Amino acid sequence: MSASLALARYRVTLEALEPLELPAYLGSTLRGAFGRAFRRLCCLARDGEPCPAPASCPYHLVFETAPPPDAEALRTHDEIPRPFVIAPPPASAPDYPPGSRVVFDLTLVGRARELLPHFVVTLREVDRIGRGRRAVALRRIEAVHPLTDLAATVYDRNDNLVRPHDLSLSLADCLDVPCPGDIVRVRFVTQTRLKHDGGFARRPDFHVVFRRLLGRLSSLARFHGPGPLDLDFRDFIERAQSVVIERDETRWTRWVRYSGRQDRRMEWEGLAGAVTYRGDLKPFWPYLVFGQWTHVGSATTFGLGGYRIEPGDAGDGRGA
Repeated sequence: MSASLALARYRVTLEALEPLELPAYLGSTLRGAFGRAFRRLCCLARDGEPCPAPASCPYHLVFETAPPPDAEALRTHDEIPRPFVIAPPPASAPDYPPGSRVVFDLTLVGRARELLPHFVVTLREVDRIGRGRRAVALRRIEAVHPLTDLAATVYDRNDNLVRPHDLSLSLADCLDVPCPGDIVRVRFVTQTRLKHDGGFARRPDFHVVFRRLLGRLSSLARFHGPGPLDLDFRDFIERAQSVVIERDETRWTRWVRYSGRQDRRMEWEGLAGAVTYRGDLKPFWPYLVFGQWTHVGSATTFGLGGYRIEPGDAGDGRGA
């Protein structure tokens, strides 16, 4: 893993300037407001025209990465993962009085880390969110190391300066996180949608979870990082089938969201809750640790597919 896929995690704080009425889960709301502002500020296209420079346009690099001509498996923009995750808390208050704060995490993966100034400028322009499009303002952005929680200020409204800090985590770094043994507990903290056998898996079998995680990390590395992961995928998936479910405490959930892009309400289904696995976990451990910040499955850009390796008998995915 000499040229390893890496990510950077940021904690973003918005301040309510007016009373806010927000949904219980903010991911779709924040992702929609951010995407509109990013395109308006960073893309040269105007009035529905195609972008004149998609190969160098920050918006296209982040939202509509083009597959290379020789890519047989991935031929459309929608099949290529976006190199960022907006991850608000799994649940939030419905009402925010003026002066209260809306806090969420932003993860940038691979070359998207180099576009941090574009993300900061865009977040400054996200000035209205929620029902009635009430006013907010960017207050602070901190870089936060995923494993240690060491934090450093990247942007503060008081001085209006961007101070890049490299607190990145690489996949290679996760090799140094000790594997706890043959039992691990994984909690899906946001709805997790794992495509398998033509539908979405209702049971979190380890080989299904790991197949989707490995596929996501491989695509992120290929299209946004140093290149494809150097490993034997077939062998990894075969070995993953030997890891069994010790205890399944997951549940099937439904979530209704409004899509501004499609102008309609959408009902989504997926897994939430905890599962305990037993088996030889060591080969998979670095990927499981790293994946806590890339998420797994569908709709990761607005925070779905978030999971945590829990401390206790199942071990501590933070390596503390």
